[in-house]
Amino acid sequence: MREPSVREGLVDAGIAAVLAVLVVINLVAPQPVFAHAYRAPDGWAILLGLAASLPLAARRRLPLTVSLVITGAALLLTALGWDPGVTPFCQMAGLYAVAGWRERRAAVAGLAAMYTSMAILAVLRVPSFDDPLALIGVLALTIAWGLGRVMRWRRQSVEAAQASAAAAERSRAVAAERAVFAERLRIARELHDVVSHTLSVIAVQSGVARYQLGDTGDPVASALGAIERASRSALDDLRRMLGLLRAHPDPDPGPAPATDLAPAPGWIREWMVDLGIAVVLAGLGLLMVCLPDPAATVQYAEPTSWSLLLLLVATLSLAVRRRWPFTVLAVTLAAGVLTALGGWDHDMPFLCSYVALYTVAAWRPLLVALGGLGLHLVVEAAGALVDMPHYDPAADTTAAGALVPLGLGLIVRRWRHQRDAALRRALEAERGTARTAEQAVIAERLRIAEEMHDVIAHTLSAITVQSSVARHSIAGTDNPAGPALSAIEQAARSALTDLRRMLGALHMDESGEPPSLAPSPGLEEIRLLASAHRATGGPVELTVDPGVEATPESLRMTAYRLVQEALTNVRKHAAGSAAQVRIVLDGPDVVIQVDNDGPAGTQEAGPGTSSGYGLAGMRERVAMFGGTLDAGAAENGGFTVRAVLRSKGALA
Repeated sequence: MREPSVREGLVDAGIAAVLAVLVVINLVAPQPVFAHAYRAPDGWAILLGLAASLPLAARRRLPLTVSLVITGAALLLTALGWDPGVTPFCQMAGLYAVAGWRERRAAVAGLAAMYTSMAILAVLRVPSFDDPLALIGVLALTIAWGLGRVMRWRRQSVEAAQASAAAAERSRAVAAERAVFAERLRIARELHDVVSHTLSVIAVQSGVARYQLGDTGDPVASALGAIERASRSALDDLRRMLGLLRAHPDPDPGPAPATDLAPAPGWIREWMVDLGIAVVLAGLGLLMVCLPDPAATVQYAEPTSWSLLLLLVATLSLAVRRRWPFTVLAVTLAAGVLTALGGWDHDMPFLCSYVALYTVAAWRPLLVALGGLGLHLVVEAAGALVDMPHYDPAADTTAAGALVPLGLGLIVRRWRHQRDAALRRALEAERGTARTAEQAVIAERLRIAEEMHDVIAHTLSAITVQSSVARHSIAGTDNPAGPALSAIEQAARSALTDLRRMLGALHMDESGEPPSLAPSPGLEEIRLLASAHRATGGPVELTVDPGVEATPESLRMTAYRLVQEALTNVRKHAAGSAAQVRIVLDGPDVVIQVDNDGPAGTQEAGPGTSSGYGLAGMRERVAMFGGTLDAGAAENGGFTVRAVLRSKGALA
């Protein structure tokens, strides 16, 4: 359970102070209502009274300790002959706290201590504890303990619902991750089936045909060599991509968080609780009117069948208090007024009206609850005006007394609304999990479609063109490479058609048409990219190592995309600042570095506009070539993006 808040601590301190004042007033002021002759209070009595009330300031932090201290102080105060006054209410507050804020063992210990103190008072035959009516006080304390357990269950249900909502939110990420991984595996299998085999066949056929021609310097042999190198390079790129697709970012993500949206309903239902309360109060009321209390100075009229009927109407109507709360409030108040007018004991009917007022506040809107309070106050005022027999509004039904059940009902209503809001949030998050996973799959499809376009489609287009040109150049001759070139061209066209169909399924542009499979930009377009940035984003200095032109075309495309993302990030977060772009060879590797002089604090890893993935997409592009990507603040206060791409130096 959570620790109480500062505001709750202040509320507890206020309750303790009010009860302490009432205890002291009850000790020093005479109480003519009871016939018992209590001892005159002294300093020890006041000290015990304060010990039975002031500890309530810590009732939520140390509930069991507070309950035991209050029980012991009340026991001593009563056993030594002083008036216990309102100390039973202090015991009720302590028992409620220990039942509502501690586990079952501590709660049972507090209840057992109360039963033990009551048994000691009964054995000592202390006044008010030497007759069967003492069971009423024991029952009232037990009810307070039971209410505490109910409030603890309600609070736990709210916390469980909030935890379920948080777990459902977390499950979104897990579901999206798993959906993306499943989509990657599916696409990897399709790519392997559609493209990898074709590229392998093209590489083998071009290699065999080139071997048959020998080293004759024939232009067809050169074309076959270029086709073989391009197909093998594309095959390497495809294998790297398939490996990346099959690699799960988290090898063991574990099961998705449980989203138990509500505590499992037990066999006890709300209507059963209400019926039990109604039956218990009916039995208690019959016990009160049928057994005389020798300690009371007020002599009520003898009970009749009408008084018993009114008592049963007031108590048993609570069985439907949650279904018709305002009607039950009106019925209990009417029964209380009629009972008081008849001169009978009206304590239980008006107690039932308190329970009904609590129910109105807990289960109806605020205006209805205020209307119930107004009705209660009107009945109290009417009872005082007509001077009903044995009706003392100052002692029985005061406005302050009606505020207690109203306040408790409003608190419970707020708790229930918090629980319901948490449940709705959990359900919305649970429903949103499917939408999130679907959106993640779509985004993954778009990203893979772009990568397929950049890496594979251009290579297949180039192979188709080269094989077609070479085949036409030897048309009408008996060159042995003719059949191989025809087979290569046909295989490349077939693979390009299959790839176009796959990309069309993966990605549709805004017009609903599949993307164009025209060759993607490479290093030659970086100068145009830099010129466009100078026109809109600020000055840029471009340096390109001529040796980079000899690297595989897929690597040059990736270099273009990295520079494009980096310059987009500059325009977005540091518009107008100077940028430096360097693309150089470092042994077999290609190093791309983009620096800018803008404030580094504003340049966070955010999405770019070119691909929608920003630095995250850049890292995946670099990972295809087994490289590394570093992005962060530079020493001069700007921002630096540095990528290293591994290259074998093969010609495209």
